[in-house]
Amino acid sequence: MLGVSRLVAGYGAEPVLHGINLKIRQGEMVALLGANGAGKSTLMRVLSGLHPAKSGGVHLSGEVLNTMPAEKIAGRGVVLVPEGRQVFPELSVLDNIRLGGFLHAEDREARVQGMLERFPRLRERQHQRAGLLSGGEQQMLALARGLMAKPRVLLLDEPSLGLAPKIIAELFEVLDQLRREDMTILLVDQMAALALALADRAYVIEGGRVVAQGTADEIRANVDLANAYLGNAAPTPATG
Repeated sequence: MLGVSRLVAGYGAEPVLHGINLKIRQGEMVALLGANGAGKSTLMRVLSGLHPAKSGGVHLSGEVLNTMPAEKIAGRGVVLVPEGRQVFPELSVLDNIRLGGFLHAEDREARVQGMLERFPRLRERQHQRAGLLSGGEQQMLALARGLMAKPRVLLLDEPSLGLAPKIIAELFEVLDQLRREDMTILLVDQMAALALALADRAYVIEGGRVVAQGTADEIRANVDLANAYLGNAAPTPATG
């Protein structure tokens, strides 16, 4: 579904990403692991068109993406739920969700109702200003807004950042449901153990390079990787 080949990107003369290669098959959840500053968020910004690549390629089902502007990439179905939520604080919860469906006006209101059913907390607060929501509620709202864009590939950048453990568990239950619905997802999250509990495969990035890849079980079984990235293991959500 999504392929990245020899991708180089950065913010100055020195690249942040050094020849990244990865692939995500249709219906897979792939975890992207690495320490702060490894280049994970830069990769997500390049994939979504928010930051240019210096060289290399990004392809969606064979179509070249990295020459397109961000709005065209979103229209193709590569949808980023950014780090920090970035909801529109002065707009209502309902209008934030509606904005996610801007490029797909057909049956939009029915899909809005579907999001409110998927996220009961948002239904309770649908007429409140988004800026008044808790951090966890804002993350649910950002995810609902992203799903309204009808993603073929959903890019999730640090969705659990700054959230309480109870809210993180609720969030990962939602992600587990999306996985069971065969949504294609690339997940960046510091809660590596939780990410691996849901993911089919994982890549580990250090210094802007892929240093390990494999199934989630293979990454967990690697002692060095487990010590480096799974030290803060949290209880895994129920899957099925």
